[in-house]
Amino acid sequence: MKKVLLIFIFQLIFIYFFRAQNPFDNAVKSFLSNKEISTATVGIQLQNQNGKELFSYNSNKLLVPASTQKLFTAAFTLNTLPINFTFKTVVATKEIDSTSNSINGDLIISTDGDPSLESRFFKSNSFLRNLKSTLTKQNIKSIKGNILIYPRINDYQHNKQWLWSDIGNYYGAGFSTHTFMDNYVEVSFNSSLNIGDTTSILKISPSEKSFSIKNNVLVGISKKDLSFAFGAPYQDQRIMTGTIPANKNNYAVKVSMHNPKAFLFSAIENTCLDLNIKILNNKDNLEKLDTLLIHHSPSLTDLVKCVNFQSNNNFAEHLLMKSASYKNQKNISFEDAPEILENYWKEQLPSNDFVFMDGCGLSRLNLASPASFNQLLTYQLQSDNLKVFLETLPVFGTSGTLKYMGDGTIIEGNFIGKSGSMTGVRCYSGYFKKNNEYYPFTIMINNFVSSDYLIRKHIESLMVAIYKNL
Repeated sequence: MKKVLLIFIFQLIFIYFFRAQNPFDNAVKSFLSNKEISTATVGIQLQNQNGKELFSYNSNKLLVPASTQKLFTAAFTLNTLPINFTFKTVVATKEIDSTSNSINGDLIISTDGDPSLESRFFKSNSFLRNLKSTLTKQNIKSIKGNILIYPRINDYQHNKQWLWSDIGNYYGAGFSTHTFMDNYVEVSFNSSLNIGDTTSILKISPSEKSFSIKNNVLVGISKKDLSFAFGAPYQDQRIMTGTIPANKNNYAVKVSMHNPKAFLFSAIENTCLDLNIKILNNKDNLEKLDTLLIHHSPSLTDLVKCVNFQSNNNFAEHLLMKSASYKNQKNISFEDAPEILENYWKEQLPSNDFVFMDGCGLSRLNLASPASFNQLLTYQLQSDNLKVFLETLPVFGTSGTLKYMGDGTIIEGNFIGKSGSMTGVRCYSGYFKKNNEYYPFTIMINNFVSSDYLIRKHIESLMVAIYKNL
């Protein structure tokens, strides 16, 4: 009897010990056994807020992070730039003749690489509206010189590691000191009911006289936008191909600009023409200028929030450029910025297992591990700007790109972080929140061939099971 009792007690102790040490094992094994997951490359790590590992699977494996890469850029930006930082766009001229209500000289617009300049994401903060209001208050009737945009050099460029099939589309818009309206246009199509018919372009907004579209887009079976644009910086024609859904009117497709500075110039010129201001284009020698307007971007927090909530590649690259230049106290080239980001985090984190080719995650040559992401998340938990960093992260089932992930489950509202996806890639990195504690968690899946929907559902089920065991 005593022997049976001892065996029973030993079994209870073993079961308790096993569960205490491996509370996540069954959930992870079940996840990995799914046929959609079993052929993919997977890395997972869970930690507590002190950095202690609670579970890992291939946590040091280097994988393509896609847009979760933006976590490194967002944290770098918040850790580098002053929290009260804003981009500034300055409008100035030599003098205003109050008798003739004329600007005696050129109208100078000095840009600063502000990604939010006339952005669709910040419609209430309009540079053009502020410019129009300033010119109206000054009762300007003519500009005796020219409209000049500074810096005079045109520096629009794309990352050399981005795919040709990406850079013609809105999410592949490049960096420019003169960024304007998110560096993309909306091409509005009309399509018939007949599959295979050609489509027609209704309008391009904003428009610019040197920019055109060669339309090879057809009416397709799919109800999704399957059109693509091809074109390089300063190539004034975009070639569009693929399909859009049938029976559509004014169906908008986003295409990257060929030259943001040209679009900005046209918009300023049209603003003046709308006010019946004559532009006389007389040559002028630049002398001491008087400032007419200083236009400020939204707050740094709002800009970083746009990076993470909207997964905005354009904002990420511009904030990386500004942060890298600020840190080095000199203008940094677009090509050097990712290396500065990489070196910064290699100095801060114990892990060196990451390679950065951009700030937004669009390059497939970016590499990072679940462990490196969790080290970043743990580092930020100790930072002075933790509260701001958390404010910039979307929430499961509630906001941003995570709005429809985990909704209606126990993790709705209890995971904050960033998603990342591209063909064959799906990643999540952020914090579980439970009992007033934060648990860094990262899952990275590469090279899957099933539908992205099924991968997301399997990840969601795993995260629900993990949360229950925290």
